[in-house]
Amino acid sequence: MPKKRLSKSSLLWFVRSRSYVSVPDIRRRFNLTSEDVSPVIGSHGRVFIGLPSDAARILGDLVREGRVGLELQPEIHARAATGVYVIPHHNEHFTAAPEGEEDEAGGEPAAAS
Repeated sequence: MPKKRLSKSSLLWFVRSRSYVSVPDIRRRFNLTSEDVSPVIGSHGRVFIGLPSDAARILGDLVREGRVGLELQPEIHARAATGVYVIPHHNEHFTAAPEGEEDEAGGEPAAAS
């Protein structure tokens, strides 16, 4: 499978196309093969996410801009994200996922606190 280019816009599009994606889905979509865990700094402090530092930096930018949120794993004592969800804004229009891409997320994401 060809590697999808990771950029702020491509990551935001990917999350918006599904409204929620797990960290493994992000790794598969952008062919991120390293097993790195990197911090994302946002308004709620430091959260660790299983992504390489460049991907975590891009995701952190989206979190700080209030465009996406992080689903946290409450059973883990460290703040660890397991997924990403879109934060809708009243003036933005959402587009459906491209034909052939299905929504694989199930259920509602937990609130990131």
